[in-house]
Amino acid sequence: MSRKKIMIVDDSEIVLELTKSVLEDAGFEIVTRNTPFGTSNAIVREKPDLVLLDVSMPALSGNSIVELAKKDDALKNTKILLYSDRSTEELDGIMAKCGADGYIKKTDDDLDLVRQVNSWF
Repeated sequence: MSRKKIMIVDDSEIVLELTKSVLEDAGFEIVTRNTPFGTSNAIVREKPDLVLLDVSMPALSGNSIVELAKKDDALKNTKILLYSDRSTEELDGIMAKCGADGYIKKTDDDLDLVRQVNSWF
């Protein structure tokens, strides 16, 4: 069975490295991006099974990327999740507005992160 590929997009190098490490240790193949620009093209190129997309990035927010990506037929079957420490209520609103498939809350609990990601497979 092939490993599931996850793309993490976050402007924080610390978040990228910590999340990558936890998910790699859980058996996932990880691709990271520290800039929102070109993310739609990178998703098409990398073909991840799941995308974790930071909501709060400078110049181009995660929810704007979701809106663009969901208009691209090549990405319509890609699961794109918001990845944020914002409140559940706020994430529910952003998700409904931009068309994200869901969200995963940023957490310091490695097991909780893995559980949340596994729930999408």
